[in-house]
Amino acid sequence: MYKEITVDRSLLYIEQHHVDTFQSIAKKLDEYSYLVKEGAISKEDAWIIAFNAWLMLLPDEYHIIQSVDKMIYYSANFLIYNAVKKDVHFQNLKYRKDATPELFYLSSLYIATGINEWILLVLKKYNLIEMLNRLKKSKYFDAHKRTEKEIEMFIVDQAKFVKAAVMELSTNSLSETIKKCCDDAYFLYKEKFLKSKS
Repeated sequence: MYKEITVDRSLLYIEQHHVDTFQSIAKKLDEYSYLVKEGAISKEDAWIIAFNAWLMLLPDEYHIIQSVDKMIYYSANFLIYNAVKKDVHFQNLKYRKDATPELFYLSSLYIATGINEWILLVLKKYNLIEMLNRLKKSKYFDAHKRTEKEIEMFIVDQAKFVKAAVMELSTNSLSETIKKCCDDAYFLYKEKFLKSKS
């Protein structure tokens, strides 16, 4: 499913080589694809979250910035991505001195599933189940290509979700999710990659 990742479906300004690099790592580490799971959105769309998480883990000199054009449509994602980027556990992972491409890749898969599950938690906790039903019917990251009426509905849904997500972000639930994702990724990395080096 990582083959569905395209420059157009990313929420960050990127070039084709970013997609190619991620897909090359994904192909090499295909046995870990099972880590990306369905939650509020499909597994296919969860791969886009994984890709965006991986982009955020790249060193700062890559100057990966948010797409201003897509902020209009995907305000909920930018709210979550900004919270994740500022999270202490994510920061600790990003700036690990011993980090490798494999660790960042595994982490991005865990983080994608964690975010997807967190979104589901917010939808359920704040009674937004009708939104969940709409999410299941279409490709989330192609929402900006829909009809004008569908885009309007999507933007209304985004606004409702942002309101709920802001309330949920005042709790520790997302930070706890990110901590678990980072820990799980490191333990798996340690077991599968560090043992083979020693």
